[in-house]
Amino acid sequence: MKKILIIEDEKILFEMYKFKFTKAGYEVFSSIDVEGGLKIAQKEKPDLVILDMLLPKESGLNFLKKRKDIPAIANIPVIVLSNFDDSETKTKALELGAKNYLIKSNFNPAEILKQLKDCIKK
Repeated sequence: MKKILIIEDEKILFEMYKFKFTKAGYEVFSSIDVEGGLKIAQKEKPDLVILDMLLPKESGLNFLKKRKDIPAIANIPVIVLSNFDDSETKTKALELGAKNYLIKSNFNPAEILKQLKDCIKK
């Protein structure tokens, strides 16, 4: 079973994505912040990380930076899923290795699931 880690601090959004991804056959893990996300990623070795940018304590960019220094998780694909629509942040996230930067309000859960599947296939 493929594993997905969702780093998202909005519980209702996490629950919605978890329901959709679990129903599609994925095992789903969660964290509300960067530090927890790094720990879970190292322990569970997910096939993909869904990452919010606006998180408590640190931004999602810090997750992207820090994971590069941890060989066990450095190559796990990351899709940024955020409402933070800032071109500079998007550019930086992609430079730091995010596979895609999606704006939450532009995608429904089914479309996000398709993006997730496409990313895991690559």
